[in-house]
Amino acid sequence: MDNNFAVISATVSDRGLSEKRPENEDSFIAIDDSGLYAVADGVGGAQAGDVASQMAVEILGEAFTHYGDSVDPEDIMQVALERANEAIYRMSTELPQLSTMATTIASIHISGNIATIAHVGDSRVYRVDPDGVLHRETNDHSLVEEEVRAGRMTPEQAANHPSKNVISRALGAEATVAVELKTIMVDPGTSFLLCSDGITRHIEDPEIEHLMTTGMAPEMLVMQMKEICYDRGAEDNLTAVVVKILPTVAEHRADHAEAAPIASPPVFPAAQDPGEEETIATARSPFDEPVTEEATTADLAEPQSDGLDDLRREIAEEEAAAPANDDEFLGALDDQGRTIETENSEYSSSGFVVPAEPTRPEPARDEFKMFGANGDAEVETPRSGPGIVSRILSTLVWLVLGAIIGIGGYYYWNINNPIVQQAPPPLVQPSSDVQVSSLEEARRLVDADPKGYLEKNSATPQDAADHYLLGRALLLDGKYFEAQRQFRMAKDKLGEADEKDRATIAAEVALASAIISSGPATEALKKELDESRPASSNTNANAANTANANAAPANANAQP
Repeated sequence: MDNNFAVISATVSDRGLSEKRPENEDSFIAIDDSGLYAVADGVGGAQAGDVASQMAVEILGEAFTHYGDSVDPEDIMQVALERANEAIYRMSTELPQLSTMATTIASIHISGNIATIAHVGDSRVYRVDPDGVLHRETNDHSLVEEEVRAGRMTPEQAANHPSKNVISRALGAEATVAVELKTIMVDPGTSFLLCSDGITRHIEDPEIEHLMTTGMAPEMLVMQMKEICYDRGAEDNLTAVVVKILPTVAEHRADHAEAAPIASPPVFPAAQDPGEEETIATARSPFDEPVTEEATTADLAEPQSDGLDDLRREIAEEEAAAPANDDEFLGALDDQGRTIETENSEYSSSGFVVPAEPTRPEPARDEFKMFGANGDAEVETPRSGPGIVSRILSTLVWLVLGAIIGIGGYYYWNINNPIVQQAPPPLVQPSSDVQVSSLEEARRLVDADPKGYLEKNSATPQDAADHYLLGRALLLDGKYFEAQRQFRMAKDKLGEADEKDRATIAAEVALASAIISSGPATEALKKELDESRPASSNTNANAANTANANAAPANANAQP
């Protein structure tokens, strides 16, 4: 879908300054000609987050490449992000090295004076209207933000909560995901900012509004944001995409122009320093074919022929009698228009109140399929010519494309992450005066050194007990989102657990899940753990001093 307004954009993506994050796990896409922009913030450690964020933007870009001219953008985003969630979740369950990977995403599509916005997680979309007023268009899917919106926590409490960075929703975290979608009307002179939490961690909403209204070019604006984050520590990977709708109408683009490739940092040299690490986002497949702008939605839904009127009428009659497929249904949706929401909400986690458009109810509709349950591509392209031959060739092309993407992703991961045999955990001889089970013994090891247990066992959970112990270690280490995932997997495998340990695991998982789900409970747990550690150290020191004091008189009496 081409835009009636001229649109310019600039991007920046950087791993930041933290030694805890040696890799840039963010990815982005920016295609001015198609009006598609997105930012994804991967989670999961190592390069797992990088793989998840890259998959999300690639699948979204492929969807708009193949359906952008015939399907409503809101429907494309809905289905593409659901397919991305399925693909990431499936890979995380099949590869132990990627078991904790997931990603946030924030995306917009601009077509004329309509902007379609979709997001999952805590990556954000901001809008600055022509009057210079900032609007936050997304609500963070995080534990503390949801507590604030429910009225159970104040913004000030949320800003200092130990779980303020724990997200409650992400692509790949669960088998299904609820994508938040809406459409808004925009005017020439409107600007958008899409960013990961590496930006909003250091730049609050009032300062974002000031920067976006200075009149700087997008290239200068994104570099200014990066410099501010660096001056304030740059504790996380940071990515920003600035989009400006110019107050002039764009010229009609030439027919038969090819779609632009998925963007990566080298495509935008003005927004990137030479020392910056590249964001993983590859160009779209060579199987893609150019799409002309002359075809309307009705033309694309109608089978194409060799130009003979009689043949066209025969094919149209056959299609009218046949059941409509997903593509035809979605193409028809494009003619029905979009519903624009106008209600506002008044919450902002930074304490700066900016109105935001709420999501509209999700319409009931059929879905076109991008990835099936077995991982093969099942998208049907609009039929042309005789019909059956076109469908067969289309299916074969998608099968080959899906195999190439899957093999390429798996090969890329294995090249960068060779499987290392983990040394078996040390065996600890239980005390002779107390009989303990193997589960209790392992739990003592976890409580004694959670970090050490994670280093040795994070990639090798096998059964319910392993997932429970790994979740307990993550909980004690403050990684609540990852801990919750392990507890859920332990609960799913509870029926396979040893009968004598089953009740214990079930009770422990229930208690831990309740703590993670409650903000005050997690805060209290962190406080108790922080207080107990120095107390244990003082107790050991006092015991040592007492022993030394008792030994001193004995030594004195032993002197002649």
